[in-house]
Amino acid sequence: LVMRQIIAHLAAAAVVLICSGGGGSNAFTTAQFPACGHAHQSTSMLMSSSSDEARANLVSQEAFVTAIDVIKKDTGMEIIPEDQRPMYAIGKLVAQLPLELVSGIRFADCETLTLISQLKQSVVDATGLQSLDTIIAIRSGGDGSGEYGYEGNTNACSISDTAEAYSAAINYAMQNNLNEIELEVNRLVPLRPAPE
Repeated sequence: LVMRQIIAHLAAAAVVLICSGGGGSNAFTTAQFPACGHAHQSTSMLMSSSSDEARANLVSQEAFVTAIDVIKKDTGMEIIPEDQRPMYAIGKLVAQLPLELVSGIRFADCETLTLISQLKQSVVDATGLQSLDTIIAIRSGGDGSGEYGYEGNTNACSISDTAEAYSAAINYAMQNNLNEIELEVNRLVPLRPAPE
């Protein structure tokens, strides 16, 4: 069991897994810490010759666990004791959110991160987003080559900075007759040992 946990931990830290489907991609890799609140127009944030080499935009695992504990405490849910916590990986999802669904997401300020606290089922069905995900980048006006008309980095940002970037992306999309915005989220994924 210990050997499997070590292997799972090493695999989560070393492997980048990118899958296409549902209009987005998923990735698991180690965390890096970009500056919060960086928003700009007409400039790409991620540039790479290969999708496997794209710079990871991930929150820290410690900040993620702390934020989830805050929201669980605030909602009266049981917090997993430190000595019983599983190992985690940070998953990454890029989702296209139609403008008609932008009102279906609620945010929660959780001290270390802003988390998605509630989602309408229509948003879940259209995007694959889940409660307790954290939005790390919000974009609008993508041209398919990694260039965006609007792009805001919300990694580890306050709820007000996240809401400001969310509103700016929506406004950019509406002003340019676009049908959707793009959300890049991180998800805390517990690792489980493989069955014997």
